[in-house]
This record gives sequence, structure tokens and C-alpha cells, in this order.
Amino acid sequence: MRTKTQWILPVLFAAALTLLLQHFIGSIAWAGLLAVITWPLHQRMLRRGWPPLASATFMLVLLLVSFVGPSVLLFHTLSSELASLQRLLISFNQTGVPVPAWLSGLPLVAEPAVTWWLEHLSVPGGLNALVRTTLGDFMPHLTDTARVWGSTILANALYLFLTLLTLFVLYLHGAAVMHYIDGAGQRLAPVQYAKLRRVLPLSVRGTALGLGSIAILEGIVLGVAYWIAGAPAPVLLGVITGYLALIPGGAPLSFTMVSLLLFGQGNSAEALGLFTWGAVELFLVDKFIRPKLIGKRVNLPFLAVLFGLLGGVSTLGVIGLFVGPLMMAILFGWLRDSTPAAPLVLTPVATNTSSDTERVR
Repeated sequence: MRTKTQWILPVLFAAALTLLLQHFIGSIAWAGLLAVITWPLHQRMLRRGWPPLASATFMLVLLLVSFVGPSVLLFHTLSSELASLQRLLISFNQTGVPVPAWLSGLPLVAEPAVTWWLEHLSVPGGLNALVRTTLGDFMPHLTDTARVWGSTILANALYLFLTLLTLFVLYLHGAAVMHYIDGAGQRLAPVQYAKLRRVLPLSVRGTALGLGSIAILEGIVLGVAYWIAGAPAPVLLGVITGYLALIPGGAPLSFTMVSLLLFGQGNSAEALGLFTWGAVELFLVDKFIRPKLIGKRVNLPFLAVLFGLLGGVSTLGVIGLFVGPLMMAILFGWLRDSTPAAPLVLTPVATNTSSDTERVR
């Protein structure tokens, strides 16, 4: 009974602290994940003689370039493709858009669809009138959406700043932070914490390696497939596919939409070929490559990785891509090994006690 009452105050404090930091838990979690993923490179730079401040700054700049670089390429390609699309729309507005051949073959709705197309899109200036009418109907909704997006962008910018700031501090004082975390973990779960402490970095780094490698691979392979099939803007579509491939189900959605676009343009053979190749490539990636990259460090089976990814992203969003495989790794670690792990030996961290005392005073 005394042991149970001793847990009441820590649990209440943890709940109150979670409530206090509920809007910033995501920033702290992302900073911790990025620190775990990139910590070996940071340690290697420190061993080569880099000062901690210089190494932390370099790591932060490297991460920013890694994320901003593809985005700059995407926006540059997008601006070029939008310019081409604008010229195409101007040409269609001046001459009218001819009725596509596949529209006449639709069952049940072919006749009214062709009639509507002839009245609104085939006449010169019809596309401009249709756009004006549509924008007029949706303008109140677009205004409300723009306001929501504006506040969302500002909030995400704040969260990004806090994530980078927390990551910078973790690079500088990571050893001290882990010393305190290890001490708390040993007190709360003396038997299980050592195993959790060893599984966490392996699972997180394996997930990051698997997701990043697969995203780059699928972006390149499907981008080449888009170019061979004759899809418009294959580079842009390949970059978008790479981004979407980070999320389970993103790559199938991407090549399916491109296949429908090709089918709508009358290229049915190219659309079927692209969809077939995408399905085969996705099966190979999800069956052999992704589980091997993500699960090989902690020896997770295919279904464990798959359900960990799907369950994590459906429950926690993008950060669930890391939490799901981690929980599966912990589960299978406990199932495979019933013997308790060796206790974790804590190394003392050199701190200036007198200066800390003076600051407290």
C-alpha cells in the first residue's frame, strides 16, 4: 500500500506537466528523434576535434539544407511547370477545349457530359468564364480556408523554431541530458529500462534509414516511369512521389493519380503500364526492401513493421512512423527474451557544482 501511494504524486506531476506542455510535446519529440538519428555523426565530429558549439551548428545547418534543398528544387520545378500550364490554359481559353474521345464512351452520362462540355469548354472564352463562376461560388470558402492556413503556418513556424532550438541544446548538452534520463529510467523501471535504452536508438535509426531510402528510391524509379509513360512534368511528379512515399500509402496514391491522368488524356496503354509497374514495384519494396531496412537492426518481421507503421501514422501522425516500429521492437524484444537485461551502468557527468549553486542562490 505504501508503494502504491508513493506513485501517486509522481503520476499526478507527470499528468500536470504533460497538460502544461501539450502544445510543445511534438517539438520536443521531433528534436529528440532527430538527435537520436544524427547522434553518431555528431559524436564522430567531436572525436575528430570539433568544438561542441561548432559541431552543433554544423549539424543544424546540415539538417536545414537537407530539408530545404529538395523543397527549393520542388518550388523551382513547380514554378516552371505552372508557367507551362498557364500558357496551355491561355491557349485553351482562346481556341476552346475539344471534347476528349473517352468522354463519349462513358456509360449513362456520356450524352449530358458531352453537351455540357460543348456549351462551357469548347467555345472560345468558355474556360475563363467557367473559372470566374467557380471562383465566385467558392470565394467565401477560400477566404476562410486562407485564414485557417495562415494561422496554421504561423503555429508550425513556431513549432519548427522550438524544435531546432531544442535540437541545438541537445547537441551541446546531450551527454548530461542522457545521464539524467538514464538515472530516472533506472529508478522507475530498473529491469526493463536497460533493454529499452538499447532498442530505442536501433529502432529509430532503422526506421529513418528505411523511410528515407525508400522515399528516394521510389521518387527516382517512379519519376523515370512517369517520363517513359509520357506524363506531364515527370520531375515534379517524381519529387512529389518521393515526399508522399514517406507515408504508407502515399506512393500508391501518387502513381494511381498519374495513371488516371494519362487515362484521361487518352493514353490507356501507358496508364495501364504505369499502374502495373507501380503495383509491382510497390509490392517488391513493401515485401522485401522496406521491412529489411527498418526491421533488420532489431530483427522485426514484415507484419510487425507494417502494422507498426500503419498504426503509428494513423494514431499519432507522421511522428507515429517512428513510435510504431519502436513499440513493436519493444514488444518482440520482451517476447523473445524473458531474461532481464544487464543493468545499465551510468557514467558520471562532470558538472560545476559550485557554479550551479551560485546560480541557484
